[in-house]
Amino acid sequence: YNVTGSTHTFPKEGFSSASDMIDNRMGKGTCNIKTAANHIYRRMEETKRIYDIQRGDVIFSERWLFHRTVAFDKEAIKNRRASGEQPMVSRRYSIRYGPGSSEIPRGWGSEISVMWDEQNAGRTADQVAAQDAPWYPQVWPSVSDDELEKLKTIAERMPPLIKKFDVRRKQMRPRHNPTGIYHNLNK
Repeated sequence: YNVTGSTHTFPKEGFSSASDMIDNRMGKGTCNIKTAANHIYRRMEETKRIYDIQRGDVIFSERWLFHRTVAFDKEAIKNRRASGEQPMVSRRYSIRYGPGSSEIPRGWGSEISVMWDEQNAGRTADQVAAQDAPWYPQVWPSVSDDELEKLKTIAERMPPLIKKFDVRRKQMRPRHNPTGIYHNLNK
């Protein structure tokens, strides 16, 4: 948890701003595991599996699996187009399932349910679904018909939230320097 700065290492009250998150977050994030813990990165590279995923394929795994996408070979894409072959699918979608007892992080961040209503911070996913909307809908043992109907509410809320999320994402974008230390661009 410490190497990557997992949410398990966040302060109980959360972060107060993008600057606070970037300056005080433990670890360097999973995207920087190569520099944060090279020995772990090397082991993952040695044992990784790459699947030839086709349209409609699904890979099920447990929620703690380290995963990433593999960049498309741009030359292969160019050759497929030139030869008239069907283009490669370039969109990927990753869904992470977690228990309804998972607590939503407090403080400043990009958790969409908290951006809509700050009172959702610190609640469990089940509590958010019951008290606000099904931001974290139940999928097991079955999908809730009531939540499916209420998903329309979330769809109506999304346009302003997408704009707010884009602003937050820009605020969280760190600037890298050769020392491997990240600095907030917005200071």
